[in-house]
Amino acid sequence: MQDSKTIRCVIWRRILDENSFEECVVTATTDGFGIAGHVIAAQGGVPLIVRYDIDCDANWSAHFVTIEQRLGDATRHLKLARAGDGWLIDGVRDPRLDGCAEPDLGVTPSTNALAIQHLDLAIGQAAEIRCAWVKFPALSVEPSLQRYERLGERDYRYTNVASGFTALVVVDALALPVSYESIWTRIADWQGDR
Repeated sequence: MQDSKTIRCVIWRRILDENSFEECVVTATTDGFGIAGHVIAAQGGVPLIVRYDIDCDANWSAHFVTIEQRLGDATRHLKLARAGDGWLIDGVRDPRLDGCAEPDLGVTPSTNALAIQHLDLAIGQAAEIRCAWVKFPALSVEPSLQRYERLGERDYRYTNVASGFTALVVVDALALPVSYESIWTRIADWQGDR
């Protein structure tokens, strides 16, 4: 994407264990949006640094994801690219991810916005969505069936269907989480030009 303009910059703190912070920057271009994050975390007492970039179309649908992870002194990379109704992982199609609508990066709340934008629920509606869930620090990818219920103008109930985990997620106008019950809270917010 070219000629990008920053429209939002937020910082989240992981209140679940106080072991992670993230700066997330959202940019807009004439052909879509970008979401880029820089996560600093402690993983078992070892520094975990994750940088990611997600390129989205004008409908907030992700098409390409790049991830760089440093755990201690080991650096790893992962690339996801949309391929029809599935995904390429580092250039190789993974059939387990066929039908996964959006990526879900487990180290950040930012990708909840992609599922919420994709589903476009009316208040009172609920729907399920399959996502390509990236787990950290393993950098493994697997399908994840998720359910979202829109409770109010900016309030959603998220449920991981397999595990039964559920949380209230309050979002802003871009569907980026402001709070993610018992896990993340936004501690800084800057809104650029729209």
